[in-house]
Amino acid sequence: MKDNISWKERLLEWLIRPEGYYIRRYLRFLRQEERFCFATPVKLLAYWYKARKNRLGSRLGFIISAGCFGEGLQLEHFGSVIVNPKARIGRNCKIHGNCCIGSTGGYPDDSPVIGNNVDIGQGAQILGGIRIADGVRIGAGAVVVKDVLEAGATVVGVPGNIVSKS
Repeated sequence: MKDNISWKERLLEWLIRPEGYYIRRYLRFLRQEERFCFATPVKLLAYWYKARKNRLGSRLGFIISAGCFGEGLQLEHFGSVIVNPKARIGRNCKIHGNCCIGSTGGYPDDSPVIGNNVDIGQGAQILGGIRIADGVRIGAGAVVVKDVLEAGATVVGVPGNIVSKS
């Protein structure tokens, strides 16, 4: 989904309201919440954007806290996308619908650390205090519970196994 669209495309999108319109709007609220929560002392606007993001997120099925993702997050579809607030995900991550990035409930909270340019397929689950390298592709329906330290690898299956390295 491209972010830099012309004003004509933006107007047409506002009139028609396709799926991408609401996802882009959600991401805009998320980034504004982060901006006012972390970069400025004005916390009132952070709460306002958080409320708008959470309202829209409950309709779309997104539960994402501010500060989890680097720049360039792409949400490809509506549907349950749940991210643990303590998870850390790098830049240009692409997430398809029905994904969960979370802990296993252990103590201390064991949340994943994911690198840059990671593509997470439909229905994938990334659980526990694991590390995923840059450029990894996680297949649809994969359940990743072990570290993936090879950059550019492809992980599929339950539990997730590396099937190719690039």
